[in-house]
Amino acid sequence: MDKEDIILIEKAKQNTKSFELLYKKYAQRLFNYFWYRVGHKKDVAEDLLQETFMKAYQNLPRFYLRSYSYYSYLLTIAHNILVNYYRKNKYQLISLESIGNVPDEITVDQEIDKKQAAELLWRDIQKLSQTEKDILLLRYQKELSIKDIARIVKKSDNAVKLILSRSRKKLAKHKHLEDIAGFGEFQKKYTKPRFLSEKNDTIT
Repeated sequence: MDKEDIILIEKAKQNTKSFELLYKKYAQRLFNYFWYRVGHKKDVAEDLLQETFMKAYQNLPRFYLRSYSYYSYLLTIAHNILVNYYRKNKYQLISLESIGNVPDEITVDQEIDKKQAAELLWRDIQKLSQTEKDILLLRYQKELSIKDIARIVKKSDNAVKLILSRSRKKLAKHKHLEDIAGFGEFQKKYTKPRFLSEKNDTIT
C-alpha cells in the first residue's frame, strides 16, 4: 500500500482533515467510474460517490492495512454500491452481468485516459469563435439536425455545414467529437465529502 495513504489513513482515524485528503486524491477517479456506468447521470454518480466515501469513513476504525492499494479498497466498496444501486432501481440499460467483477486499477485508469482526452477536446473547443462553438455544441452535445441548428442560429443550412466543417478541421487531432456530449458538467473540484461538511474535526 502507498506509504502516503498509510499515513493518511492512520491520521484520518483521529482527524477528518486527513480523510479529506484521501477524498481529494481519489474522488474524481471514482466519480468517473460511476459516471460511465450509470448512463452519464452526473447526480446519480455524485450520490454513489458520496455513499462510497461515507462507507469508507465509517469503516475507518476497523480498517487494517492490506497488500493492495487503498484505491483498490475504495473500488471494491464502489462496485458493491453500484450493484446495490442496479438491484434497487431495477436498472434496465445495463444488466448486473455486464457490471462484472470489481474492476482493476488499469481498467479504471483507461477510463481516466478517456476523460483526460475529453478535457483536452473541451479546452480546444474554447478556442473556437462563439459561432463555431455554438454550432458545434448544438450538433454534438444537443444532437440537433443541420436544419434545426440553422433555424436557431439564423443561418442557412449550407452556412452551418461550412462552419461545422471548419470547426472539425480545427479539432482534427481529436478522434471522438462525441466526447463533447455531457462534458460541460463533467469536471468538478472535489475538496470535501458532503457528509463531513457539518462534522467536527475530530472523530468521536
